[in-house]
Amino acid sequence: MTTTKKIIQDPDLARVEAALQRAAQKARKTAKDTRTPLIIYKNGKIMKYRIY
Repeated sequence: MTTTKKIIQDPDLARVEAALQRAAQKARKTAKDTRTPLIIYKNGKIMKYRIY
């Protein structure tokens, strides 16, 4: 399987993936610190994860 890397011309769009990863990491940390479940939308379903 070969992978193709797309070159994004818009500098804002080029940083979206990294920003989403940072936001997800912060959400997991906040859920753990506050002992609240992490709500995730996956495969068309809303799922609740306890990560504390």
